[in-house]
Amino acid sequence: MAEEKTEQDAGAVDLSGIGSFDFTPDWAKGKPDDKSRYARFEPREERDDRSDRRDGGRGRPGFGERRDGGRGKPGFGERRDAGRGRPAFGDRRDGDRGPRREFRPFVKPLDAEVRILPSQKDLGGIIRKIQTTHLAYPLRQLERLFLENPGSCMLRVTPRGEAAETVRFHQCKACGFVAFSEDELAAHLVAAHLGDYWTAEEIDCEPPKGAFTCVAKCGLSGELLGPPNLHGYDARIREMIRTRYPNMSEAAYRARIEIVRDQEAVEAWRQAATKKTVFRKKGEADAPAVEREVAEMEFRMQIAPSMTSTPKAVDVSADLALKASDRAFVFACRDAIELEKRRPRNLSFALHGAFHHRKLEFFRANDPRGPEFVVAVKPTPLDTAHAVAELAALVQYVEAHGETTRAELLAALAAGDEKKAADVKSHIAWLVEKGHLVGFSDGMLTVPAKFPKHTPPGRRPAEPKGGEDRAPARPEEPAADAQESVVSEAAPEQVAVTEQSKEEPKVEEPKVEIQEEVKKDETADQLAE
Repeated sequence: MAEEKTEQDAGAVDLSGIGSFDFTPDWAKGKPDDKSRYARFEPREERDDRSDRRDGGRGRPGFGERRDGGRGKPGFGERRDAGRGRPAFGDRRDGDRGPRREFRPFVKPLDAEVRILPSQKDLGGIIRKIQTTHLAYPLRQLERLFLENPGSCMLRVTPRGEAAETVRFHQCKACGFVAFSEDELAAHLVAAHLGDYWTAEEIDCEPPKGAFTCVAKCGLSGELLGPPNLHGYDARIREMIRTRYPNMSEAAYRARIEIVRDQEAVEAWRQAATKKTVFRKKGEADAPAVEREVAEMEFRMQIAPSMTSTPKAVDVSADLALKASDRAFVFACRDAIELEKRRPRNLSFALHGAFHHRKLEFFRANDPRGPEFVVAVKPTPLDTAHAVAELAALVQYVEAHGETTRAELLAALAAGDEKKAADVKSHIAWLVEKGHLVGFSDGMLTVPAKFPKHTPPGRRPAEPKGGEDRAPARPEEPAADAQESVVSEAAPEQVAVTEQSKEEPKVEEPKVEIQEEVKKDETADQLAE
């Protein structure tokens, strides 16, 4: 019986580890012991022997400790890059390069009417190029040419509204510089035009005497200015501001001056002071040499008043207008130029008026809404039935192809013969000059029509490979007796031109550009208002 009971106990499940079968909730079991309640939060005892750990006894960091010895993530209010040379918030990375750039407030553009006109000098050069080359130039390209060169555009700025009563312009008559105060204009006159009336000379002089322990150094250019207790030190500072840093105030410039207490720097300044600059009046051989301050004072009193004006509206070149000191004025001029680039209006009207005044001709290519061109001579078709055979053959070739280039004409009509090629070039020059062929500035040739054909360079088909001509062969020449009849019926002027065509010089294909040096022609450079 005992053995049977033992076998039964061996197959039974041991329920002693489950605990009691008390399903009473915790809040109903009574108040627990405080000591047992918080026992799991008590600190554990540190083990002295940590050699059995996988990390070689180093152990894991405890609460509040860092694995990297305090070099990891920063705490609250600390910088990640503390101690590594990086600047804190608000500090400059290049702290030794001066103060931070100041924030500029929003400035509304000046309420003014800004008209864009071409420069008379550059406009005269363009007109002379059109008249001498007899080529057709696209008006849109000429407009863009002026707008992309600020020195070739003139801005006529007229304040309106409240600005007409508050804004006062001060302009230099010599160069057109626009200032907004008398002091600013006076500083410009001295800096830009003093050399027009006075000649600067460098002479030798004795070095300054005395014991100097320090010398002032310009913090912007590094130039030695001299000891602060030297006579003429303040004049030297004013000269530096006037000639090199006209946009800085005297207080701001003095803040950038460094005092160097180095005997080598003092000796270097003393050696540099052995040269002195004096000024003499131009045109006066016996004029005495004076200091710069004396020359400036005489210039301000005698010459500067005749070079200033205070107009209500100013005419200034675009490059000078964009360099003005008044930001509202600059913004108004810049916005007008950008608007003109998108929709040319004022400049287009001015160019049309100037070209009409010089008796130039206009036409549109391809259709009534095609691009507009300007040319010196009105395109006139050639009567091939009563023209010289060579001229008629050339015009017929161009008419058969619609449009072609000079190289294609030479290859088709000269066939490698240098003498015949020279004749073809002279014939082309005469036909373009008389308007019997329309020669475009990009090198294309076409026959006159109500709307001459012209394909933009980007839309032209690719040339055939292998040097093959894309057009039919040259038309057959008429017989000798037919040529004599054509010559007899041709006008005397055409016959004379044909006989002298071999002696005419070669006409190159010019590019549209503004000549830097052109002769003055007052009547030719007037703009039609």
